[in-house]
Amino acid sequence: MRARFSRLVNLDNHLGGGDTYQLYATELSRTESALQTMSPRTAVARGLAELASQQAQQAGWATFDAGFNDAAHRLFVYGKQAAREAGDRALEANALVHIAYATNDRDAANVADAACDALGTSAPPKAVALLESRRAWSRARSGDRDGAARALDMARDALQNDSGSDPEPSWYSWIDHNELDIMTGRVWSVLREPAKATPPLVRALDGYPAHWARDRALYLSWLADACLDADDPESAIATADTALDLATTVASARPLIRIREVAQRCVGRGVTGGPELLARARAARAPIPVAL
Repeated sequence: MRARFSRLVNLDNHLGGGDTYQLYATELSRTESALQTMSPRTAVARGLAELASQQAQQAGWATFDAGFNDAAHRLFVYGKQAAREAGDRALEANALVHIAYATNDRDAANVADAACDALGTSAPPKAVALLESRRAWSRARSGDRDGAARALDMARDALQNDSGSDPEPSWYSWIDHNELDIMTGRVWSVLREPAKATPPLVRALDGYPAHWARDRALYLSWLADACLDADDPESAIATADTALDLATTVASARPLIRIREVAQRCVGRGVTGGPELLARARAARAPIPVAL
């Protein structure tokens, strides 16, 4: 069951949440059915609870990606409870930081802090790197420059300390220096520091798979913001145009939301081509189901 789920996780990079949610929900339903047949005190039951938490969090992420935030929140809460039943502190902390990342309410930064604090000292380095990078994002969104910078440093130090020798669950195995570059660029972009945002974004995007259209569209949108803040409006428009072309090919709500925000900033600054970009972005549609 773990192997099958691990294979399905990677589909999210290609298709977007609107096309993958049902796959993850089906896997979660199978795991729940198996859990109902055994005593919660057994090692197998704890393993199934851990798997259910991972599946719920992945289904929640797909739901969030497709734009169904309330349903995503319910799945993240379920994932947190299942991780607690499994006795997996790191996985429970990941569910917490998912909630902070996805909801972005006024308390998101504090929730992200609580998640990282809950990890404990024995957490795997990559788990620390992932959660600290998301703490950096929540801190940046709240305007806390110093807190975001500290979290990025902690994430980078954790990756440096990872030996790569132990088996890694899929929920954090994907974090690497390239992904940390992406988050670093996004953090400094939202903090309006283009000189710090642009190099890691360009470096990461140069090596990013071309067929990961959703992620490329998202990260190009932050690069477009950085170009705008660096007083390079032509590059901002061109980068956002490329992102828009990609955004209409995947079942994800997030890229179009971001590109519309960039386009609105261009209009507000009187950038040539801004109104046209905004009109195209508002008219564009992603292939997302009406309901999941």
